[in-house]
Amino acid sequence: MTRVLIIGCGSIGRRHAANAARLATVAVVDELPERSSETARSMGLQTYNSVDEGLASRPDVVIVAAPHQTHVPLASKALAVGADVLIEKPLSTSLDGVPALLSQADQHGRKIHVVCNMRFHRGVAALRRSLPRIGRTLFARAQFGQYLPDWRPNVDYRTSYSARADMGGGIVLDAIHEIDYLVWFFGPVDRVTAETGRLSDLAIDVEDYAMLALTHRNGVRSEIHLDCLQRSKRRGCEIVGTDGTLVWTSEGSAPEECLVRFFPPGNNQPETILYDPNLDPATPYIDLLQLYLSNRQTDNSLLEGRGAADDLAIALAALLSAAVGYAVKPRVFS
Repeated sequence: MTRVLIIGCGSIGRRHAANAARLATVAVVDELPERSSETARSMGLQTYNSVDEGLASRPDVVIVAAPHQTHVPLASKALAVGADVLIEKPLSTSLDGVPALLSQADQHGRKIHVVCNMRFHRGVAALRRSLPRIGRTLFARAQFGQYLPDWRPNVDYRTSYSARADMGGGIVLDAIHEIDYLVWFFGPVDRVTAETGRLSDLAIDVEDYAMLALTHRNGVRSEIHLDCLQRSKRRGCEIVGTDGTLVWTSEGSAPEECLVRFFPPGNNQPETILYDPNLDPATPYIDLLQLYLSNRQTDNSLLEGRGAADDLAIALAALLSAAVGYAVKPRVFS
């Protein structure tokens, strides 16, 4: 059975631990030993006193769910002991060390992937599957919004990485899923313009609002609205093509109501492609991990390291564009 070491026992690390324990032999470690001990005790897992001790056990897979700014050095340590690495999104908070990490993975013959579980969301999957129906894609509009204090109900939002610049917070990096699936749909991005701001009275030092405009290499234009201000969770995407329009909307959380429709040309009635009034938001995490542990070497629906570096470069280009006031060309790794 695959041996998995999970680094980081915050909320997302515990989620990965619970899901992986169904599929593999799992051990955990955290910079706070009491946190990893509690996680291990509650789930019946093994724990280690330090990252180095955990890596010395030679796991097959390391899942990095520690603070964003530690992702690259921790992943590098994992590669050095011969493990494949699954990193919680985003890949990092900057591109520092990223090219070297990708080269290290190649040199060791190992795989780096990044958790972008929205690829496994039923709404996103239905959009991707239905893209041929709309002919040539012209443009797309994606959006995500949810009130930050509601993201983790049992955690003071002011202490979370999402609220802190020094930990890689801010809505652009935190909601990188929208960038990822648009690039997955339409390919590399040549130009990014963005506007960001802090509009609320939330106790944060990062942006809580962003508008991004992406020009894809194939000519498709896509727009992204992101915020951590809306009091009810909403997510979705509209894709307009020469032969019709696809519209995905999701509202609420646990359960989530998900609807995907195809609007044909003319005044014809829309076709419902998918409707699920009780979508479980945990399912994409489970599906991703199941596929990763069984087929990480070849499956192209997983976000590979170079693709994750492209996503990060686009997000950082958006932040730079918002700061300087003009379009920015992101670096391309894939």
